Amino acid sequence: MKVLKVLILFLAVFTQTGMAQEALGLRLQQFSGINCTILNPALGGLYPKKWDINLVETVNSISNNYAFFEKSKAGEFNRYNSVQNLYSRPDLGNDQNPGANSLVVDYYTRKNSFYGNVCATVLGPSFLLRFGQHGIGFTTRLRLETETTFPSDLGYYTYNTNRGKVNMTPSHFSSMAWRELGLHYDYAISSGDDRSLILGVNLRYLQGYEALSVFNKTFSYQQIRPDSFEVSSGEATLMFTTGNLGANANTPYEAKIQGSGLGLDIGAIYSYRGERWNCNVGVSLNDLGNIVFRNNGQMHHFSNDSTLIFNTAPYTNWTDAADVTNKAANLSNLLSGDPRTSLVDSSFTMGLPAHLVVHGGLYKDSGWRMFFVVQQSLPLKGNQLHKASYASIVPGWENNWIGAYAPLTVYRWQLIRVGAAIRLAFLTIGTDNLIPWMVRGKLSEAGFYAAIKLSPWPKNMSTGDNAKGGKGKRGKGMDCYSF
Repeated sequence: MKVLKVLILFLAVFTQTGMAQEALGLRLQQFSGINCTILNPALGGLYPKKWDINLVETVNSISNNYAFFEKSKAGEFNRYNSVQNLYSRPDLGNDQNPGANSLVVDYYTRKNSFYGNVCATVLGPSFLLRFGQHGIGFTTRLRLETETTFPSDLGYYTYNTNRGKVNMTPSHFSSMAWRELGLHYDYAISSGDDRSLILGVNLRYLQGYEALSVFNKTFSYQQIRPDSFEVSSGEATLMFTTGNLGANANTPYEAKIQGSGLGLDIGAIYSYRGERWNCNVGVSLNDLGNIVFRNNGQMHHFSNDSTLIFNTAPYTNWTDAADVTNKAANLSNLLSGDPRTSLVDSSFTMGLPAHLVVHGGLYKDSGWRMFFVVQQSLPLKGNQLHKASYASIVPGWENNWIGAYAPLTVYRWQLIRVGAAIRLAFLTIGTDNLIPWMVRGKLSEAGFYAAIKLSPWPKNMSTGDNAKGGKGKRGKGMDCYSF
């Protein structure tokens, strides 16, 4: 029962995390400082103060379109903690009441592919310093991202309707945990007192803890017995590390670096300051780069040239991390007669979730603000993580003490999401998807973000001084600290 509760909490409670959360109500604030450079490194050039310190920021979400909890919403901690039973809807009659201390899982039916995302990001102690037209910064960040896409034939109801027959289109599962140490620089090129072009870059040193990647080409299979499948010809690649998982049950978890690499963000913004309203438009390429895993890593390539009968029994029992290597050897022996044939390398490369961001805004120094953000995933290599694509309109209102934003997003070009964020002095909390927190229904996604920051609070606030090459007047004094 303890395992059941852990699973439920992992899937349904806000402390878990997908790439669905972009923290737009945090990135677009006029006082975002170093935090805004994650969206576009050039945004650091619009920061109006001399320095900014991020103490901690966390961005978390989970999202999928395969399964959902019935009559549920995010944040019901007491309810999930008291759950005694987890049921699958097909196993229950329509008139059957599972009880107050139970959860029911049901499944979507789709004609297009399914997806699943889990993401947890922590931006640790980081800072931004401004020297006139120049901005320099340093970031520390931990990231865990898992994502998958797979064909509609694997949907619960479709699979049973087709009696276990599946046409596997190219699919993948990718997961990676890593940390980053980043350097930031931006420079504002002024054109008069009201226009500027800002260029920015983030260069990050990446250290990979663990990674797992599986992707396949097109093939098909048919279930012929409960534990056996008839599989057509096809190809698949498996890459994994096991150094942090422990050799066996008696070996505890220990965080160890398995690989390293470099990451890069580059961006530009054109900014105009008017008498009453200001505006800007920007573009950036983010998460360019990869991590090469050289320690405790394996890369396997499996190929099947003819139809075969595949028995799943040897692959269903797992005891420890070493089983990953053993199962791969067993599969290689099945396909080629040699357990070593599939192993092609003892290292592999995992790409970052490269993506393009285009954004712009119309805003006042204090008062109403309106932005748009468009993000497009960039599949630059076969083995990489993938960002979800979206388009968002982000209205908001801010003054020196408080701020509020309400993003309206078309997620993955198909789902409408309404978010909300609020800033109270030094603290910001928000979500890009508010409905799962407010309404009990089909719970298949949830997320939140929060940040605590320090920055000087000028008595005479005027945003955009840096964008004009430092010609504007800065207020003096330290009335309070704020985000």
